[in-house]
Formats: sequence, structure tokens, C-alpha cells
Amino acid sequence: MKSIEERKKIVMPILERRMGGFTKPLKAGSLKNKVFGNSCTGYTFQLNTLSYRGVWVSTIEDIELTVDGEKVPKRDMLFCVRGLKIPIDNLGGHTEVFWGPEDDAIINVNKVGGLKPGEHKVEIVIKKRSDFGHSYGEAEQGYENATEFHNPAIIKDEAVFTIEGEGK
Repeated sequence: MKSIEERKKIVMPILERRMGGFTKPLKAGSLKNKVFGNSCTGYTFQLNTLSYRGVWVSTIEDIELTVDGEKVPKRDMLFCVRGLKIPIDNLGGHTEVFWGPEDDAIINVNKVGGLKPGEHKVEIVIKKRSDFGHSYGEAEQGYENATEFHNPAIIKDEAVFTIEGEGK
């Protein structure tokens, strides 16, 4: 069994790197266009982890994205983590996927031409159920009162990012 000091040596670097991510999911400076050859097929940005423990992807009920005042259709977005690309509307179906505190998560947006060079305001709303529930009752007893399962948390963030160069 590890001592408290040994555990702190493991956990503290994670917390120090990720602490801002618990309330600020948009990772600063991560917005960039996706360029293949001479074609720009969209853009990506990273998300900070939502919990120091990690997150089961299936607990993310919805992600809404607005860029420069324009709502991005869900059909154009993928949630990418651990080598998987999951459509936003299908996150709840992936109970086997765990987004660990050390894993990078990327929102991949398909948009021909990507974003023009310059500043872009990105707004995100994430609806997420609790990973860990109540601790009373037997079997299903008490779940009807477990509001953490019935009322997802609403996590909002906004940031201004800059795309450099000509479509890259």
C-alpha cells in the first residue's frame, strides 16, 4: 500500500496540469484548422478533462458548440478520445469508453474551408451526468431521489482563439 506522500507524488502533477480544466473545458491555444495537402476540411480543438478522476464518455449527454455566433450542427462534430471518433449524438452509447485524466480529448468539426485566419469566439455547453451516485438504499431503493442521476450538470465555457496564416 502506498503512503500518502507517494500518492501525492502521483496525483499532484495531474491536478496541477489539469486543475483549470475542471471548470474550463476549452483548452487554451488549441484551435486549429485541419489541412490535408492543399485542402482544409474543418477544424479541431482540445478539451481539458472534466474531472481529476476521468469521465465515462456515456455520462456526457450532449455537447453544443457555437463558433462566431453560429451554432455548429451535431452531425458535423466528432468527440475524439483514445483513438476513437464518436459522433456527439452517440456518446451515451459508449459505456466502454473512459476519458482518463491524462487522455487528450478533441472536438473535430467538419467544415469545408475551416476557419478564416483571425480571431474566433468559441462557446461550448456540455451536459454531463454524475459519474458517482448516492450511497444509500438497497438495489434500486433511493434512486428516485438521486438527483445527480436525473439532473445533468451544465458546464459552460467560452474563449477567443486565433487562427494564424492562410487557412492553416
